[in-house]
This record gives sequence, C-alpha cells and structure tokens, in this order.
Amino acid sequence: MSTPSPKIDLPILSMMGDTKVTQAAQALGKLLAETPEYQAFLQALKDVNHDLEVQKLSAKIREHDRAIQWGQGNVLEHHGEMETLQVQLESLPLIQTYHNAERVFVHLCREINQTISESAGVEFAPNARKSSCGCGG
Repeated sequence: MSTPSPKIDLPILSMMGDTKVTQAAQALGKLLAETPEYQAFLQALKDVNHDLEVQKLSAKIREHDRAIQWGQGNVLEHHGEMETLQVQLESLPLIQTYHNAERVFVHLCREINQTISESAGVEFAPNARKSSCGCGG
C-alpha cells in the first residue's frame, strides 16, 4: 500500500518553471516515495509515533530535560535518569526497526546522490545545500 508522500516546497524549482530538470526531479521524488525503503521508513515512523510506550518514555525524557533547563533538582540525577530512559527507549524493538528502516533509506538516498553526482560530474548533495552566506542562495 502506497502512502502519499508529504509535499515539500522547493522555491528554486518553482522559479525554474517546467524545465526538463524540474520534471525529472519531480519524477525522481515520486519514484523515491514509491520505493519499499521509503515505505518501510514511513511505516516505522508512524508506528513509533503511535506507540504508547515510546510516548511515555519520551515524555519522561522531556520532563528531565525541562528540569535541567529550569535548574530544578540535581542535574546529575536528571542526566542519569535521561540516559537510563534513553537506553530503555533505544532497546525497544519498534525503535530498532525504525533505526534500521532509517539506515536503509539513507543508504538508498546516498546511492541516488552518487548516481546523480557521477552523471553530473560534480558532487551533487554538497552543491545542493543552502548557502550560509546570508545572501539567500
């Protein structure tokens, strides 16, 4: 079952109009959203977001984090509790499934990036990042 992928607004693509590159990028995005890797990642994310045990552990972690931020109680105790809760969270099979699905999807994205980079003759991902110069590029 294919889940619709979230729409991501890419202003630069909007400015480019309906060029072949834009159309190819849109087609690639649609194909990527249909891959078993992406579908497994989305399902794992949904499962994690809807799991009561994950929600409870996450809420406890946030409580300790807020206590640290507000200077309430013993910081070392809060950190210790957070670490214990994080270990419990990470040991859940659901979280392990999520991390595995994420790794597999990231691997696919890196393979796609490598293919685009080889085809373009330039490293794609580093050149696709937003500039930090403040010029809007």
